[in-house]
Order: sequence, then C-alpha cells, then structure tokens
Amino acid sequence: MTELLECRDCGRRTYYEKHRCPECGGAEFDGVPAETGELLSVTTVHVTPEGVREPNALGLASFPGGANVIAQLDGELSVGDAVRLVGDRELRVTEDGPLWGVRIAAVE
Repeated sequence: MTELLECRDCGRRTYYEKHRCPECGGAEFDGVPAETGELLSVTTVHVTPEGVREPNALGLASFPGGANVIAQLDGELSVGDAVRLVGDRELRVTEDGPLWGVRIAAVE
C-alpha cells in the first residue's frame, strides 16, 4: 500500500490501519496518495532475523497530514531527504515464500 488512510472526520492521516482515528476517534477512513514526505531518522540493523537482508537500513519518515511511517530504506538516504513510499518490495524470505511490502525511497 503506497496510500495513507485519512480520517473522514478530521483529516488526520495514518499509514497503519486503525479502528479509530488517534486524533478525533472517527471510525471512517479514505485512502489518499502518500505524497512527498521527509526522512526524519535512519538506523541500520546489523543482526537480523533469518530471511531479512543484512545489514537492514530502516527509516522514519513524516508525510503530510501527520502520518509517520517506519520502513526499510530503498537505497542510500539521509535525514532531511525528500522521500516517497514504494510498494511491491521484497522485505523478507520465508519458508512459504517472500513477504512483500512498502519501503521508503528517494523522490525521483
């Protein structure tokens, strides 16, 4: 999912599915494009679970409307970079096959 969820009542955005809006308690959300965000923090995990890339670069990005996303980084990024969410990335390989999800990538 490269969309954010926007509360119909107050407009607060989130990436992670919720039953209630953390801002106003509303229960209805619409999918909206994530737009361009800013990379706030980066870290690298050097010891990872089986099937996860090693080292594993992670980032925290902030997007318009109050949404913050923690995800793997797609390429070399630095704090302050303009970023976007990109989907269909292999995050982990398991016995049942790969797990796919979103990563944070540079704005092209």
